[in-house]
Amino acid sequence: MRIKSPRIVHQHERPWRWRLLLLLALLGAVGWQAYTWGVRQGGYDRERSTAEIAALKTALEEQQAAIRDLEAASVRYRRQAEIEQQASRELQQQLIAAEDERAALKSEVEMLRSLVSSDTGSLYIRNLVLRPGEQENQYTYRFTIVQVLEKVKTTRGKLVMKVSGKLDGKKKRLDYADFSGGEEKAVKLEFSNYKDVSGEMGFPQGFAPESMLIEFLPRNKELKKLSKTFVWPEYLQGME
Repeated sequence: MRIKSPRIVHQHERPWRWRLLLLLALLGAVGWQAYTWGVRQGGYDRERSTAEIAALKTALEEQQAAIRDLEAASVRYRRQAEIEQQASRELQQQLIAAEDERAALKSEVEMLRSLVSSDTGSLYIRNLVLRPGEQENQYTYRFTIVQVLEKVKTTRGKLVMKVSGKLDGKKKRLDYADFSGGEEKAVKLEFSNYKDVSGEMGFPQGFAPESMLIEFLPRNKELKKLSKTFVWPEYLQGME
């Protein structure tokens, strides 16, 4: 039988362990205090930094929302600008067309004025058009009277129209009152450089028009009487 010798335990070893642990804890506390003091000395405040970060995030979100609103407004204004530019281009095209028409008319008037002399008149019939109406023996007419004498500012006078043809094989002349449905044999006109004239004509049953006489009797002493006969078939349009 083996006999073990008893182990002698020294009572002074355990207190040193507690002292070591206490020393480590003390060093840790001192280190944490030193770290906290250093952070404060460096100007870092966690709560204030957190508040500042939150405020910056809020400001960023507001700025992003404002940017989105500005982008939407930019799209609207860009579309509105495109519409206004299109309208401006259309108005410019209409203005150009009106200016071209005005220039053409002015050129024509100047050309006619160049033809005026003591032996020629200053009143002209332009662009006569005759068309069949909706009913039998009905027609429409359209033409322009042009006055090219520059010193005459306002032209006044009477317009006389007569249509010659055959009725039941016999020659027949109809005055303005006969085919206009009224009682007046002439129409009073007052204009500056030109006057557009249009209307309807209703002929008796069986009447075949052959020619149309247009006369203008001016009240201005500077102007001569206008009288011109037009062959009906040459100016009749819209016939099959």
